[in-house]
Amino acid sequence: MWDSGEGFFGSYYIYWISVLLFIGYGASLITLYLAGIILARRSIKRTKQRSIFLRTEDVVSATDIPSVTIIAPAYNEGLTIIENVKSLLSIQYPYYELILVNDGSKDDSLKKLIKEFDLERQDATFITQPIPTASVKYIYRSRQTKYTHLTVIDKNNGGKADAINAGVNFANTELVIFTDVDCIIEQDAILKMVRPYLEEDDKEIIGCGGGIGIANNSIIKDGILSELRLPSRLIPMHQVVEYIRAFLLGRMAWSEINGLMLISGAFGMYPRKRVIEVGGFNPKTVGEDLELCIRLRMHMEEKKIPYKVVYLPETLCWTEAPSDYNILIRQRDRWARGLWETISLHKKLFLNPKYGKMGLLYYPYWLIFEFGAPVVEFLGIICMIAFGIFGWIDWPFAILLFFAAYLVGCVFSTIAIFMYVKSFDHYTKPKQVVELLLAAYLEPFLYHPFLLFGQIKGYYKKLFDITSGWGNMTRKGFKVVKK
Repeated sequence: MWDSGEGFFGSYYIYWISVLLFIGYGASLITLYLAGIILARRSIKRTKQRSIFLRTEDVVSATDIPSVTIIAPAYNEGLTIIENVKSLLSIQYPYYELILVNDGSKDDSLKKLIKEFDLERQDATFITQPIPTASVKYIYRSRQTKYTHLTVIDKNNGGKADAINAGVNFANTELVIFTDVDCIIEQDAILKMVRPYLEEDDKEIIGCGGGIGIANNSIIKDGILSELRLPSRLIPMHQVVEYIRAFLLGRMAWSEINGLMLISGAFGMYPRKRVIEVGGFNPKTVGEDLELCIRLRMHMEEKKIPYKVVYLPETLCWTEAPSDYNILIRQRDRWARGLWETISLHKKLFLNPKYGKMGLLYYPYWLIFEFGAPVVEFLGIICMIAFGIFGWIDWPFAILLFFAAYLVGCVFSTIAIFMYVKSFDHYTKPKQVVELLLAAYLEPFLYHPFLLFGQIKGYYKKLFDITSGWGNMTRKGFKVVKK
């Protein structure tokens, strides 16, 4: 295998040092995942116990519950915008407004909205703008009393973050929810989301996230998810497993120790006052949800105000996942660029005791394991190819290591699936459980390589300063059943 003593010792040490580094990194991840399972289980149990004492029926009957505005940006959503808005208007909550922000759409979105909801154009010059945005052209409100809680803002295009900021400027409620216009939100979602704000006394809730589910191939009727089905295609099926694992184990665990650094942009609730204080979403990053959450946490640390960022394990929002590899890669490319931008913007957090646990623990985790994992994995592939060419690899050991890593991944996915099935009633049929497990066991071969490719592609763009925006996230739309 080695031609000389010098070559033997040189290659021997290079090979084993590399192997030990990769094994050490993997072992650290496994340890963190095990801790995550324990924390997530405890958090789920605690959340269920709290829901017994403060039920959604109690929230509805309360007279001091906070007012809420749902803000949904829209760009060229004409294909599904009417059904999506009807869905958002049908949510059960006594005091909520819906602001839909038409961010300079070039399709017929606005015309459809005007016709369907009988909208009347109004002057927009009265809007104060504590957060600078692209110019707002007009405000539209319905002439029909059943749509009085709907407002449509028509503005020049400025991107998703800019559109949300325009909605924040116009809102006048205590809390704001940011969502995507193509999401289907559970009818009692707001009732559940405000519960932590009513329960907490000693710490201010600066952010609350809810579970996101995949609804490809599910049935939508009257704007409501009437029948949840597993996706018929393998790519979104893999994403169901990925979302269960990430949301149930990852975010529940971080929420338990108040270490949550991300609330999904698809469904998150914040105090409007705090969002304005930090200047709203940053339109210069494509990872605006992560960046806002970190900036809010930094703001509270600097003001020395006790705070919490919480996550609810229940799936309260349903979205359509990419159903082909090209769209999936573009999505993960964007997510990777957003992570790179946010990590770079807030690098002063790294090991900075001024920001407490966020600086000493949470940010380093994101840097080393969230940002670093694709890099380490990619380097591992490069090393494996190089070592194979040089004949350095101990193949029986390498194969054993590969199967060990594969089995560990399967174990974690299996635990996540059974925890989800036990805790919630979405996928209770044996056939559905088997399909989820099968997707989990095939994920490392048929799905994960494309995720890695998308992430490395995003990093490559940032490394070489290649300009790239959101990318085209073409959706096929939900299956809608008419009355």
